[in-house]
Amino acid sequence: MIILLAIYNLLVLPVIIFLSIIFSIFNKKIRKGLIGRLSSLSRIKSFNSSKFSDIYWFHTSSHGEYQQIETIIDKLKKSDPNIGIITSFFSPSGFENVNDDNIDLKIYLPFDFILTSYKALKLIKPKKIFFTSSDFWPSFLFVANNLNISTILTSARYKKSYKIFLKMFDMIFCISDNDYQLMKSNISNDKISVAGNPRYDRILNNLNNVEYKLENNIKEKNKILILASMWMEDNRIIFDNLIDSALINNFEKIIIVPHEISEKYINYYCSSCKKRNFTYKVINDYQNFKSFTEKFIIVNKVGFLSKLYLQTSITYVGGGFSKSGIHNIIEPAAASNPVIFGPNFLNSNKLDAEELINVSGGFSIESFNIFEEKINWLSDKENYNYSSDKCKSFVIENSGSTKKILEVINE
Repeated sequence: MIILLAIYNLLVLPVIIFLSIIFSIFNKKIRKGLIGRLSSLSRIKSFNSSKFSDIYWFHTSSHGEYQQIETIIDKLKKSDPNIGIITSFFSPSGFENVNDDNIDLKIYLPFDFILTSYKALKLIKPKKIFFTSSDFWPSFLFVANNLNISTILTSARYKKSYKIFLKMFDMIFCISDNDYQLMKSNISNDKISVAGNPRYDRILNNLNNVEYKLENNIKEKNKILILASMWMEDNRIIFDNLIDSALINNFEKIIIVPHEISEKYINYYCSSCKKRNFTYKVINDYQNFKSFTEKFIIVNKVGFLSKLYLQTSITYVGGGFSKSGIHNIIEPAAASNPVIFGPNFLNSNKLDAEELINVSGGFSIESFNIFEEKINWLSDKENYNYSSDKCKSFVIENSGSTKKILEVINE
């Protein structure tokens, strides 16, 4: 392990940073991450950790992964307001878009050198460090272990390449029984357990919010389609065909939410609608669009997609025709939306997709023709109601992860 860490710190990591600097010239996202990491240590130094009884450090890769631990943070803070919460992110999507009153310090994860990690952890002295899914860093983990700081991995999925790192955690909470079975042959049984995905709890908490309940009353059965997290591949296969198809008449309104909020994407949708004389409206904040007369509603801001699902009937989730794989399908399912997605769901959403397909709440497609078939099937109210009910019950049955995790770490 020491030899591998030395190679990683002296050779691999410098090369990664050097290449990132080169790519940052052309990529704004990479540039933001690099600049953010350069200021992380100074922000840690100015943070007054002494005013808290204990510090809990949560690290996630992105905004989406943060949603998997949001309820854990919320419950910890409610149980003891004197606890300090630090969150670190790898991606600008998390750092820029997560705004949670429970967070006392928000930073980019510092560069993963042993010395940098040592300085950060000695300054903060966290009681526990939580990692989510697969975004854990060797030097940071190594230093935490040597400083006797408890390390916890939530929403864990088994990957053969992670074996050496999994042994560095004090507690591991697996998403599924299958992941647990694969891990227990390599790790001590008393370190791992099955807890499921805390993201289900967060989504249900939001749906139980009074504001969300009120919005749910405006949904009209199988008449409003949302195209969510749309990549350019999704646009070519789904949007471009849909806008020229008679299938468009199945819906009163179509909501479009691009994967990346940018002028390029917004102009693409606007010009497509304008060229075909379809009415459209671009929105920059959450609105009740029941009274809108426009056929297309184009979303130009992140942060309220989960609320939009409560005004829609059927969801297409993008990413399944790109290398990245599909995005979050739990949120639309929790809002009783049957979910359609492309063939590539072999990413962190694989288990959710397979289980949702099995209960007829989710539908994987390989072409626009199959998309059309699924929409026509859901146009039948009996089919729609069956699929819609299955979606909501699927999410409820998979909730409870937060409680399981907190019971174990508080023992």
